[in-house]
Amino acid sequence: MREYLLNYISKNSKVIKIILMCLLIGLIIGLTLTYFLNQEVKNELTNSIKSTLDLSKDKGFESINILKNGIMTNLLVILIIYFLSITLIAPICICIISLIKGFSIGLYIPTLFLVFGFGKGILVLLLLVILPNIIFIPSYVYMCVNAINFHYKLLEEKNKLTIIFKESYNLVIVLSLIILSILIEQLASFGVISLYLK
Repeated sequence: MREYLLNYISKNSKVIKIILMCLLIGLIIGLTLTYFLNQEVKNELTNSIKSTLDLSKDKGFESINILKNGIMTNLLVILIIYFLSITLIAPICICIISLIKGFSIGLYIPTLFLVFGFGKGILVLLLLVILPNIIFIPSYVYMCVNAINFHYKLLEEKNKLTIIFKESYNLVIVLSLIILSILIEQLASFGVISLYLK
């Protein structure tokens, strides 16, 4: 496994760097933009998180099924990325999606601090952002790199069915890892809701 990962990283180092750079740029833009938003927009962002947490307080944790919602959302992202991989502008589109993904994380982080304050905010950041993304970000990068490689293989090779079959194996691995990160987020959410209720 270690040998496979080292070989994979060395073969795809340029693409991995580009995807990570897009995520990082999006993250920085999201973090920076929050400080320039007017109070009304900030209130809308915090109210959206508070309303979700209040819903869990009133109707129980089942009302915000993170696992189900997370799987559906990420399945949609995977389908979009692989649909784009058959287009001529696949690498550009995947980079744009990565920028948006980084931006959404960047916007989410300061909003957590606005809802929970600094002390609890650090703990919530650890539980809802850092912990799940330890698995999610490498899985996402792996998926994007595979989708870009898949794009070029479809253009170059004639036996497209074999390429599609091989890529479906990679998709199963990615989906399994993403589900694991969502499961961690679901479990971490119990702690976050407890903090909010207190």
